[in-house]
Amino acid sequence: MYQKAPSVTTSKNYLKLSNQLIPEEHQKIDGPKGAAKFLASQNVSMTNDGVKKMLRRKGFKARRKVKTNMISKDNQKLRLAWAKAHRHLSISDWRKWIFSDETRVNMWGSDGVSYYWSDKPGTMQPHQITPKVQNNGGGVMFWGCITSEGPGYGTTILEGTIDWLEYVKILDTSLLDTLEYYGKKSADVRFQQDKASPHRSVVTKHWFNENGFSAERVLDWPAQSPDLNPIEHVWTELKRRLDSYPNRPTTKEELATRISDEWNKFTKDDCLAYIDSMPKRIKAVIRSKGGSAPF
Repeated sequence: MYQKAPSVTTSKNYLKLSNQLIPEEHQKIDGPKGAAKFLASQNVSMTNDGVKKMLRRKGFKARRKVKTNMISKDNQKLRLAWAKAHRHLSISDWRKWIFSDETRVNMWGSDGVSYYWSDKPGTMQPHQITPKVQNNGGGVMFWGCITSEGPGYGTTILEGTIDWLEYVKILDTSLLDTLEYYGKKSADVRFQQDKASPHRSVVTKHWFNENGFSAERVLDWPAQSPDLNPIEHVWTELKRRLDSYPNRPTTKEELATRISDEWNKFTKDDCLAYIDSMPKRIKAVIRSKGGSAPF
């Protein structure tokens, strides 16, 4: 005989769902669809809208998923060791660093946002993050750096990627021009870069040593660690500003002009706010045992 599905409004059904959302070992429910699927497995029928209403009534809120890069087990160990080796550095120490990176800026704007449901602030659990897909879609590459004095000179690459030859050109111009602009010498700063292959080429290492940087120290940065680099927040803000334009750029040249305009609007205080977060980033990586940090 056909049996009607039990009512979805009972406290028992609320309890079933909330018990699956709260404990870490059960945090597999991903949004209303996941909740509806779970309830269906418990012989409870509910629409996505019904799930949303129930979750809100019980105090749950939709929160943005944090985009992170995937981190291998080996790199987690290296990240943890690196964080422990640098946890003694003060904010004053970190202000001597120049943080650099490249980012891709899409012609049609940044990637979308995913959400998870929670009734309290959480940590970096699997259901709270979305792996980042890099180099997706058409656009331009932009290299930039930030210092405790403000943003450095940037370089936009309209076509192709940044290989070792292009990277050395960037170092020869944008990096050295940044030092000159702020009245600093290579001996005064600690330059940061990630472990992308152009950054580790023989020619690049030679350039660093010839220009007063220690290639060994420059390369001392853990792999798969954008969450440790404060310039990542600059990229987020830069793309937010670009997305706020009423019309999309029609050419890459127009996009490059907008990037330059917005990049030059960052201030010394903006850069200090990001750089001064380094001690917190270090602590977060140590707490996560080398895993993703909530930045």
